[in-house]
Amino acid sequence: MTLKLLAMGDLHLGRSPTRLPSSLASQAIAFAPRTAWTRCIDLAIAESVTAVILAGDVVESVHDYFEALGELQAGVAKLARHNIRTIAVSGNHDVDVLPKLTAQIAECELLGATGQWQSTVIGSAEESSADRITLWGWSFPTPSVSDSPLAEFPGRQGSGLNIGVLHCDRDQPASYHAPVTTRALKDTGLDAWLLGHIHQPDALSKENPSGYLGTVSGLDAGESGPRGPWMITIDRGDITRFEQIPLAPIRWQPLSVDITGCAGPNDLEGTLTTALKTLGEQITQARALPDLIGIRLRFQGESDFSTQQLLDVVPESDHPFGLPGRPEVQWFIERCLLDVRPITPLEQLAERGDQPGLLAQQLLVLQQPIDHPERNALLDQAEQQAQKALSQSRWQGLSSSPPNRDQIAEWLRQSAQDALRAMLQAEAR
Repeated sequence: MTLKLLAMGDLHLGRSPTRLPSSLASQAIAFAPRTAWTRCIDLAIAESVTAVILAGDVVESVHDYFEALGELQAGVAKLARHNIRTIAVSGNHDVDVLPKLTAQIAECELLGATGQWQSTVIGSAEESSADRITLWGWSFPTPSVSDSPLAEFPGRQGSGLNIGVLHCDRDQPASYHAPVTTRALKDTGLDAWLLGHIHQPDALSKENPSGYLGTVSGLDAGESGPRGPWMITIDRGDITRFEQIPLAPIRWQPLSVDITGCAGPNDLEGTLTTALKTLGEQITQARALPDLIGIRLRFQGESDFSTQQLLDVVPESDHPFGLPGRPEVQWFIERCLLDVRPITPLEQLAERGDQPGLLAQQLLVLQQPIDHPERNALLDQAEQQAQKALSQSRWQGLSSSPPNRDQIAEWLRQSAQDALRAMLQAEAR
């Protein structure tokens, strides 16, 4: 007998994507997690899955109770009409709201309430049957949990598959979000672990059946790549397939474009168009297409174009465009980054004694290994300046976490390259 489970990571009902074009601001709900949830329901019914599994942070916060109540009630009821179970655990975001919601939705089963491990049987009720699946779950009892919930795990049961569902922070011992280790997960002896909390999905497969499911729909540009639920196929007691179905209405996508050899604006436009066509071909290979793609564009390579000349090629970000080759998919530029070196080699420029030469020397220092003393001295100086700037009152409203050393090195490199190209272009006039 073949069974299918549809597993979802962090859904965050109540959230909406950020940094949309201004022309789409009024349509943000169409690209929100609630749209992904509706698509997951339809997929589960079309594929005749046995159960839908939610790995925590189903809801963004307690303030989203009423939005989530309507969405969950409608979706769970639709699943129940097709004899599909909905089984969830709560995470750190929805610890105070998901139990209240499931109390209002009889068909939605909350596993492991109040931080106690609980199991339920999916498939055959016969204990000796190969088609019997024991699903284990644990829910957050409070927003912060500093001890590993696996310390109290009772152990696998029955002869069929045993699968765990857990919202946790893997291999982060100082975490306050249910820290667990990869070794502890393996030592439970379960056949698979479906994890929530980290928004980046792992490469789950028959050979690697334990890991993070990721967000169902990318919430911002930091959650790039395909997003959606995972279809798990089980045949005669064995997991035979994990497949991520990219149902998210919005996809955030980094796109690097090498402009080396471009002689003018027409070449730049043609190179960008080719890159967009290639992206369209890549996403067409997937089982589902997004409605909208937010692109973080990075021009790279060697060129003497000025910063403004490069930015002039980038279309306005206040409205989307049809993707070349797939015009039904809309796209927009979320951000444009420049990682472009001058055509003249840095080593040659560094021999000069003027300002461009000094800047080229600093860029060569940044290219040194991370333990190089000159590179460390340069970054120490930059780090001190960054901390000094962040301590000023006008920046206090920003994130309190300071930039890390890698970020500072990247900022220095990009700004120095931009300045060097500008200097060289001014010389050529």
